[in-house]
Amino acid sequence: MKETVAESLGKFVHGLSYEALYEEVIEKAKTCMINGIGIGISCHDIEFAKIARKIIKAEEHGIAKDRSSTIFCDGVKVSVMGAAFANAILFHSRTQEDTLGSSHAGAVVIPAALAISEREGSSGEEIIEAIIAGYEVVGALDRAVSAYTTPRGLRPSSIFGIFGSASASSKLFKLSEEETINAIGFASAFASGTMECFVAGTPEWRFEVGLASREGILAALIAKNRVRAAPTAIEGKIGFLNAFANTTECAENIVKYLGNKWEIMSACFKPYPICAFNQTPVLAMLDMVKEYKIDSNQIERIRIFVNPYEFQYPGMNYRGPFGTIEATLMSTPFCLALACVEKELTFKGIGQFNHPKILDLIHRVERIPDEKIPPLSCKIELEMKGGGRFNKEMIVSTDYYNFDMEQDIKLIKGVTDEADVDQSKVDGMISIIKDFDKAENAKGLIGILANCP
Repeated sequence: MKETVAESLGKFVHGLSYEALYEEVIEKAKTCMINGIGIGISCHDIEFAKIARKIIKAEEHGIAKDRSSTIFCDGVKVSVMGAAFANAILFHSRTQEDTLGSSHAGAVVIPAALAISEREGSSGEEIIEAIIAGYEVVGALDRAVSAYTTPRGLRPSSIFGIFGSASASSKLFKLSEEETINAIGFASAFASGTMECFVAGTPEWRFEVGLASREGILAALIAKNRVRAAPTAIEGKIGFLNAFANTTECAENIVKYLGNKWEIMSACFKPYPICAFNQTPVLAMLDMVKEYKIDSNQIERIRIFVNPYEFQYPGMNYRGPFGTIEATLMSTPFCLALACVEKELTFKGIGQFNHPKILDLIHRVERIPDEKIPPLSCKIELEMKGGGRFNKEMIVSTDYYNFDMEQDIKLIKGVTDEADVDQSKVDGMISIIKDFDKAENAKGLIGILANCP
């Protein structure tokens, strides 16, 4: 009898061993940890990270210390699921976390893995193994299914991220093969997350990753108690794929490359605290502004050609009014206008909702879908008031943002410095993760994260 998708995923996760991993895969997992944690601790003072901490602390006061996990940048001990929820939102609060396809795997998987490992006393090798398992499952689902689910308004990071959390949790809770398969099944039933918030400029998306991280742990804990999930939870007639993608034709592609194509190797990193689809447009615009010494006051019109998938992605063409960074970080017109006016793009910059020069320039930006433009690429045409014209085409692949460890460390040092994080703690975090596979447990790393910034 042919395996179901949940069976194939569960068997892969259960059978994944540190010893069988390639050195470059382990190195990439460490790089993702440095990126995720570095971005996370840079979010210590952002409103929604504070709200998440406040909620969990208020509801979980008095958790026994020997059965608890740490809220980062706070130090308070709460339940393993409470810590995963709060820390996932922390990791996601700059929207500068890693991207795997359309999903932010690190913001969901790493908080879950660290929360469990603190309580269970997991070794560095076990944590790395679990994180890789989580990335592989998220990547497989995103690659095969996101083209069907995203146009329906379902958010990849949350509907696929929960599977990553459940997979990492299954490894660290040392679930059997059958229990791991059931955890995957429960994750498919618990998955959720929509994207109307990107159009409205509201913050539901921030909390969605927290739910995915927490509920993935819950899925694993239910399975650990020998509760059985539907074997065809994913490809069944009324299962995950038909409910979320309105098709099961992609089912075989989910498991097609398991163990042969390492999804984590495709994880990319963001130079700027904005949507992944705005990274290349901003880079191209900043290059033009600097190369041609562009005066934003003299710009008559900006025409930007983008991939049709990115053109229709929720929130990308929003032009205001702006009152939240949830709207500005998604808006390509805003991000381009900000880059032109300030000749840089910072987290502080995307909070300028009423800057007259930015608002004026936004309405001079025309976004155009173009099938000839590959994903993550763009072509920009600048028309000046005096009649001059400037053009730039930036065609890149995901590899352009696939930084190695040293490149990522440089990025993280810059972001943490901008966010006033103690650089000695950043250096300590990086040093621990570089040799994390030699660590007996996560205590040293958790100790640093508990007291950041």
